[in-house]
Amino acid sequence: MKNLIYTFGILLLLQNCGGSATTKTTDATASSNVAIVQGEAPIYQGDSALAKSKALKDAKLNAVRKIIGEQITQKTGVADGQSLGSKLYGKTDAFVKNYEILGEENFQLNTQPMLRLTVRCEVELTRLSTAVDQLLDDVGNPRMVVLVGGTIGSKSLKLGDPKNQAEAELSEALRSRGNKIVSSNQISNLMKKNPSLQNLNLDDIESGSPLVEVAQEAGAEVLVIAYVSSKDQGKVKLPGGKEMDILSSAVTGPYKMVQLWGDGKVFGSGSSEGRGADLTMEVAREKAIQDWAKLVGTKAGKQIKEEWFKLTEENTVILKFSGLPAEEAISFRDDLIEFTSVKQINERKSDVSASEWELTYPGKESMFSEELSYKKDRGFRYIGKYELSIVSSKRGEVVLKFSGK
Repeated sequence: MKNLIYTFGILLLLQNCGGSATTKTTDATASSNVAIVQGEAPIYQGDSALAKSKALKDAKLNAVRKIIGEQITQKTGVADGQSLGSKLYGKTDAFVKNYEILGEENFQLNTQPMLRLTVRCEVELTRLSTAVDQLLDDVGNPRMVVLVGGTIGSKSLKLGDPKNQAEAELSEALRSRGNKIVSSNQISNLMKKNPSLQNLNLDDIESGSPLVEVAQEAGAEVLVIAYVSSKDQGKVKLPGGKEMDILSSAVTGPYKMVQLWGDGKVFGSGSSEGRGADLTMEVAREKAIQDWAKLVGTKAGKQIKEEWFKLTEENTVILKFSGLPAEEAISFRDDLIEFTSVKQINERKSDVSASEWELTYPGKESMFSEELSYKKDRGFRYIGKYELSIVSSKRGEVVLKFSGK
C-alpha cells in the first residue's frame, strides 16, 4: 500500500506543481491544504538555477505526496496513503496553485554540492480530491481475464470461447461492479495458439502456468478462473409433494483469482451454486448459470475490492542491477529504504557485475520504477560518483545500470 499510494501521488504532483510563486505569508497550520516541506537537488557544474528548479519541483512533490497520503488514508483507512498515491505524483503542477520559498541552503553530500529549499505549498484540494477518487476507483478495479471451463448437461465449455455462456455471464457480473474485462475475442485468439490449454484444470493454476501467461499477455492484472458442472433436478416439487410442469437445474463450481504481477500468487478462491427453473431443461440450465455467475461475481468482486490494496502493500519486486561495488551497494540498499517506499530487501545475489534483490514494495514494479526515477537525484549516496539509468521495468522486475562518472 505504501508504494501504491506513493506512485499515485508522484503522477499528480509532477503535473500540478507548476503554481505561481507568491510573497504572501500565512500560517501553514491554518489549513489542511497547506504544507511546509523541503526539496533537494544536486548542483551540477555550478548550475545553481537548474538545481533550484529541481529542488522546487522536489518540494512540490513532497507537499502533494503528504496531502495525497492524508486523503487516501482518510478515504480508505489505509495506513500508508502516500505509497498508494504515487500514480499522481507526476501531476504536481496541476495541484499546487501557490508556493513561497521560505529558505535556501547549500550543503555537501559526500563530494557532491547540493541545494535544499524550504517551501510553503498551497494545494488545490478539490482537484486533488477528485483525482484521488479516480485513482482509488482504478486501483480497486483491476483489468481482468475471465475463464470458465466445465460441463453443462452434455456440453463442454471451452475456455476463452466467445460462445461460452458461463464466461459471458461472469464477465458481465464483474463488469457491473466496475471491473475492466479483457474481451473474449482477444482471449480466444490467444488460446488458439495452444489448444492443450483446454486440458488444464483449477489445480493447475499457479505461478508459471500457461494460462497465467495467456492472461499476462492479454495485459490483465488479475485472472479469474472457474470450472462448473450442472446437475438436473427434474420437476419442481411443491412443499406438499405435488410436482409442477417446471424443470429445475443446479450449476455448481469453484473459482480462483490469481494476481498477475509480482509473484503471481493465488489471492482468493471460493465456490457457489446457482439454481434455475423453466419449462425446458435447456433454459433451466441457462438460468442456473446466470444465478451462479451473479453469486460468484458478487463474492469475487467483493474479495478483489477488499484484498487489492493489501496485495499492493506487500508486493514482491525483483530488482536487478550492475555497476556498483559492494560498499556502494550497501549504501544503495540503505538509501532505498530511507528515500523510497521499499519496506524490506532480501539480497539474493550481490556482485558488481550482476546483483539481484527481492524488494517488498506497496505497488507494482512500474510504480517502484517511477518513484525511483523521481527520487534518484535526491539524497542517494551514489550521487557524484555514479549515474543511475533504468534499463527496463516489466512483470515484477526492474533492471538498473550504474555507470561511473
